[in-house]
Amino acid sequence: MPSLIVPTPSNFSLLPASDGKPRQPDAAPETAFHLYVHWPYCQTKCGYCDFASTVPKRRWDVDAWQEAYRRDIAVLKAQTGDRPLGSIFFGGGTPSLAEASLIGGIIDDATRAWAPRNDCEITLEANPGTVDKQALKDLRLAGVNRLSVGAQSFNDAGLTMLGRKHSVDDTKFVLDWAHEIFDRLSMDLITARPDLTPLDWVQELHQALEFAGEHLSIYQLTVEDGTPLARAVEAGRLRMPDEDTSSRLFEDTRQILASFGRPAYEVSNFAQPGAECRHNLAIWRGSDYGGIGPAAHGRLTVDGRHLATDHTSDALTWLRAGGDGPHAEILTVEERIQEHLMMNLRLNEGLSFARFRDLFADFGHADPFEFFEAANLQEMVDLGFMAITDDGIRCTESGIMLLNAVLTRVLKIA
Repeated sequence: MPSLIVPTPSNFSLLPASDGKPRQPDAAPETAFHLYVHWPYCQTKCGYCDFASTVPKRRWDVDAWQEAYRRDIAVLKAQTGDRPLGSIFFGGGTPSLAEASLIGGIIDDATRAWAPRNDCEITLEANPGTVDKQALKDLRLAGVNRLSVGAQSFNDAGLTMLGRKHSVDDTKFVLDWAHEIFDRLSMDLITARPDLTPLDWVQELHQALEFAGEHLSIYQLTVEDGTPLARAVEAGRLRMPDEDTSSRLFEDTRQILASFGRPAYEVSNFAQPGAECRHNLAIWRGSDYGGIGPAAHGRLTVDGRHLATDHTSDALTWLRAGGDGPHAEILTVEERIQEHLMMNLRLNEGLSFARFRDLFADFGHADPFEFFEAANLQEMVDLGFMAITDDGIRCTESGIMLLNAVLTRVLKIA
């Protein structure tokens, strides 16, 4: 059976702002700019992780980090000019390890550089065991209005296997506090773990839902080369679920969360209607975003050019440079379109013809069908894996179950 797509990592409709009340965004999605902030440090390195994160050998200098982020913001502002700021997302690493004063300083610098929209979403990822209730209050006062809790499992044995240092009780405490302090709350979980059965997962998922907020991100565990997990699997110490079990876990997850009022809006993301992650959704739909911090990347449209930006992944090299500013590579419009199609077809809403024209008509591409294999696309429609409407193209539920195979079949990939 073809494998499922798992991220590595819906409109801008009426969404709750930081006060919890629905509010119409005051800028069109395609004009808004979004900011990703990478924090590279963790307490420990999890056995499955190949992200750009590390365990620091000594305590960091808050002032030096503040200045380095400020320099990155200045360089990025010079590239983008004055644009409305739609969201800020603090990822990592474990950004909840950073001082609230540092987080607040970055938010202040960013919102001075770009005028924030009234509904500007500011998300921070937090790991249980790294924050107490007062720390969460401090983060809220610093400007964070959406918390994403890296629970990963509601089973202590599962947490141990993943190399997590917190317990299920730690997660429950953080989620209880977060419900009191934040209007918007997300949770990350990892499924398709070694020896995980569908029955065990259903029970675990129901327990997680007792503490969940409006949004969940649920990823299938992938074995990344060079990680301790990969070595354990290669040595036979751990056994990953087979394709049939992984598919069952994926299907059960989508059905259960839909029944609890949090349907999927992307392959691995689930939310109450109107509570989708605005930052990620904007990026998946093609909005510009910039990255600051070591290993942060972005996609910008500047002076009629599509730019892919990134930074050195070495935290100390980035810091010693005082924030090195993003390095930019020019993408062809065809490369950017291929990225756009891949991301849009992960969304339940699919590819919007209108949005495609808004983004690429001025670059000579108003018809997305030129990037599809026509005969293969028709075959996928006939088999019930894809649907074409007056508004766009999307994968059906059956197609999402086989997304890798479907996209490989229909897209012209250079």
